[in-house]
Amino acid sequence: MKQTAYDFIKNVDLSGKVYLVTGAYSGLGAITTKALLKANATVIVAGRNADSQKEFLKSIQSQGEINLKDNQIDVGCTLDLSNLASVRRFVTYVKEKYSKIECLVNNAGVMFTPPGKTNDGFEIQFGTNVIGHFLLAKSLVDITSRQVWLSSKAHTRLGAPRIDFDAITEVDESNYNTILRYQQSKLGNILLAKYFNEHYSNIVSVAVHPGIVKTNLGRHMPLSKKLLFMVKHPLAIFSMKEPEEGAATQVMVSIIPDSQLSGGAYYEDCMVSVESESARNMEDAKNLFEYCNQVTRKYQD
Repeated sequence: MKQTAYDFIKNVDLSGKVYLVTGAYSGLGAITTKALLKANATVIVAGRNADSQKEFLKSIQSQGEINLKDNQIDVGCTLDLSNLASVRRFVTYVKEKYSKIECLVNNAGVMFTPPGKTNDGFEIQFGTNVIGHFLLAKSLVDITSRQVWLSSKAHTRLGAPRIDFDAITEVDESNYNTILRYQQSKLGNILLAKYFNEHYSNIVSVAVHPGIVKTNLGRHMPLSKKLLFMVKHPLAIFSMKEPEEGAATQVMVSIIPDSQLSGGAYYEDCMVSVESESARNMEDAKNLFEYCNQVTRKYQD
C-alpha cells in the first residue's frame, strides 16, 4: 500500500488549529476529516445534508478510533456549493464562531453530471466545483492561512482546452459534453489556486490531483462510459487507490509547514507535479478570478 492520509499525521499535534473541509462526510473528505481529527485538529464539516453530517459524527463516536474532545468536530451548518445563498449563510456561521482557519480544503465536487445548471444559473459542474468554492474561499480569505483545491488530471483531457467563459452559463442538452465540462471545472480549480496564492500575501494556496480513487464521485457516469474507460485505461483501473491513499496528498499539503510547501503548485502523489499549459496561464487565472468575483459579488461581505 502507498502512503496514506494517516501516515502524515503520525506524531503530529494540530491542537488549537481549525480546518474546514468541504464534502467532509464521504469519500476523500471523510478520510481527510478523520486524519485531521486524529491529530487533534478542530474540523468544520461542510456538506449539503444535515442528517448525513450528524450520522458522520455518530459513526466517528461509535467507532471509538478517535477520542473526540468537546466541540472538536463542527456539524452545525450545511453548505450547498451549487447555491450561492447557502454559501453566504455558511460563511456567516463560520465567521461568527471562528477567528482563524488554518486551512480550507476545497474537497467537494461533482463529476460527469447530466446537463444542468446550479440554482444561480451556472453549468452544474463549473458552478459547484469552481464558483461555489470561489465564493467560500474569497469570503474567508481574511481569516484563512492556507487553501487546498482538489483538482484532477482530468484537467488535461480533450487536449486541455483553456477556460471557455461563454460556456459557464450555457447548457445545451443536444451537445452537452459532460467530460469537457468536468475538465473545465478542474482546470478552473488549479487556476484559482494559483491566483489566490499570487494575489493574497496571507494565503498559501495549492492544487491537488488525488489520483483515480475508489469513491462514489463517478456515480453520474453511465455504465457504457465506465466500461469504455475500463477498456481504454486498464492500467488506471488496476492501480486505483483506496480512499486512504487518495487523501494522502491533500492531507500532506494541509498540514506541512509553509517552508515545505510550494505555493501555487500542483501536487500529485505527495509531490509537486506538472500541470497542463492551460493551467499555467496566469492571464486566464486573473480573468477567472475577476469573473467569479463579479458574479458572486452580491453574496460577499
